[in-house]
Amino acid sequence: MINRELSWLAFNHRVLQEAVRQDNPLIERVRFLGIFSNNMDEFFRVRVANLQRALLVDESSTTTLGFDVQQTLQAVTTRVVELQGEYNQAYERVESALKEEGIKILNEEQFSEEQEEFVSNYFKQQIRPHLVPIMITEDRPFPDLKDGVLYFVVGLETQNGSKTEREYALVQIPPHRPRFVILPSPQGNRSVAFVDDVIRKELHKIFQLFQPDRLYAHAIKVTRDAEIDMDDDLSMSLMDKMADGVSQRKNGDFVRMIYDREMPAAMLDLVMEKLDLGESENVISGTRYHNRKDLMKFPDFGRSDLVFPKQQSRKHKQFQGKSSILNQVVKRDVLLHYPYHNFGQVVDALREAAIDPAVERICINLYRVAHNSKIINALINAAYNGKSVQVVIELAARFDERHNIKISNVLQEAGIQVEFGVTGLKVHSKMFLIERRVNGQLQRIGYIGTGNFHEEMARVFSDFGLFTANGELTNEVAKLFSFFSNNYERPDFERLVVSPYQTRSTFLQLLEVETKYALAGLPARVILKLNNLVDAEMIEALYAASGKGVRIDLIVRGICSLIPGVKGMSENIQVRSLLGRYLEHARVLYFQNNGSPKYFLSSADWMKRNLDHRVEVSVPIEDIQLQSTLAEFLDRQLKDNVHARKVDVKFSNAFIEPKKGAKSVDASELTHQNYTESRN
Repeated sequence: MINRELSWLAFNHRVLQEAVRQDNPLIERVRFLGIFSNNMDEFFRVRVANLQRALLVDESSTTTLGFDVQQTLQAVTTRVVELQGEYNQAYERVESALKEEGIKILNEEQFSEEQEEFVSNYFKQQIRPHLVPIMITEDRPFPDLKDGVLYFVVGLETQNGSKTEREYALVQIPPHRPRFVILPSPQGNRSVAFVDDVIRKELHKIFQLFQPDRLYAHAIKVTRDAEIDMDDDLSMSLMDKMADGVSQRKNGDFVRMIYDREMPAAMLDLVMEKLDLGESENVISGTRYHNRKDLMKFPDFGRSDLVFPKQQSRKHKQFQGKSSILNQVVKRDVLLHYPYHNFGQVVDALREAAIDPAVERICINLYRVAHNSKIINALINAAYNGKSVQVVIELAARFDERHNIKISNVLQEAGIQVEFGVTGLKVHSKMFLIERRVNGQLQRIGYIGTGNFHEEMARVFSDFGLFTANGELTNEVAKLFSFFSNNYERPDFERLVVSPYQTRSTFLQLLEVETKYALAGLPARVILKLNNLVDAEMIEALYAASGKGVRIDLIVRGICSLIPGVKGMSENIQVRSLLGRYLEHARVLYFQNNGSPKYFLSSADWMKRNLDHRVEVSVPIEDIQLQSTLAEFLDRQLKDNVHARKVDVKFSNAFIEPKKGAKSVDASELTHQNYTESRN
């Protein structure tokens, strides 16, 4: 197996590669730098924190795949330092390229007189009211540092004869203010500054009471353990326990501190002493600027030539010019593919259901939703119109817990039946069900997808969603929503594949079927498009199928613990990863099945948590036309030689380039063209 943590770092390296690629628009390269940083923050908050927690329990502990935790942490630290070095080089290259385009990132020492005046006014009006400097003294405890928030440690030096007297202060950089300040610039050029440097420039105004001879500031940032500890108090509701747990997260253990490498030793010693960090291996020297995740919001200055060309998401042809989405679904299943298709069609279906007199009931399960969600508004509207609305919300959606608590309260205030799933299981499926009465008969319309009901994510996440009125499927969706309300009895599913009950066994059986065909001398092939492949049993089954002659193509965007191409073990397995303009989030599974192919869309990756500890749904796609759509999609993914990388045990991330004389194949671009030009 490949170490899960190192495989994840290899994935983030692929993100960094996108920032280096000169064929990506320049501002997009800046934003990939931000994505890399954001990913790294989450990696420490979750994965490194889990490893450190395991060591506290047992110093000889191992990961689920059998890797020594202590050695894994050491390997992670080494690789993180290497990646940080590559990141710094990439940033310098991008900054230099920006200068060539007339876009300069200035620090406080580079401002012109006009810019200094602008900065002074901006600081006074926009920043100063949000700054609360705290003096650091021996007898006063250090303030609780917030996870992921930037702070300046400020040094004030006063010369008293031959003696230098030093005082220190802490200033939080306002996290809710824009990170970048666009400065007045000469015609034809654009200048921008980190808000950090705006504060540095005006810092003397905050501490003028002290009249220091020298004033300097260096940034620090801490990352805290993101695990939530739930109280076992039976008198508390689940929502109260989650709210309490989220509140306690701010006091999670430190798993990383980054500091400006130019920080004087005395200042660093003081910070480490106050935070009780000791000689921690996760105290990392960084550059002048932290929280580079804010680069995701770097301004584009109206330069359309420096960002990805706009691709208009479109309405599915079956819905074009039609007054009712629901009536069209009753006629035939519809497969939507975001962001090529407009996610607004999902919202429109729920809006239609909210006002359709024939609709009696709407059920939906939510994992992540947008702020100011149109989905939530549609559900509230349905309740106001007298519909029975059942919403199953996963409170434990990591980093969205607080938002999910908020929307739970909003929905309950609207009279909606809100439920929190199944005890001990996260509900990670992506479904809704609409029930309406037509000519006295109950009619069900279902939606089963691979991505969340999140309008913003649907613009950059590539996902599929199936609309269906197939009674065999919608009846089982109804069974599942009934199970959410009364989970003391598990229903049987004949068509849907549901975790934690069937997903593992169903796909193991399908792999065995392909193996039998291969042993009989018949063509046998499996294509799996997943976000992550980590589960040991599923990997061993893939190895076994490969050894019997099954041809296996894996398209794994993120973590892959399977080692491909090893003689006697996995010589019939190839693994590639695609990462480009859109985040490849859809899970699509194909089994050749001796000419009667089986296709599935799924919410589940092949990880132990998805197979055994979550409610996940995989839906079979049996409509020949929709199968053809998925076949063409997978074929483009396997032929891509623009964004595809080779996944191997060496973490090479080598691009799969066109063979001599062959054309470049950009799967994403071809998919966009296909939906623009074809019947779909």
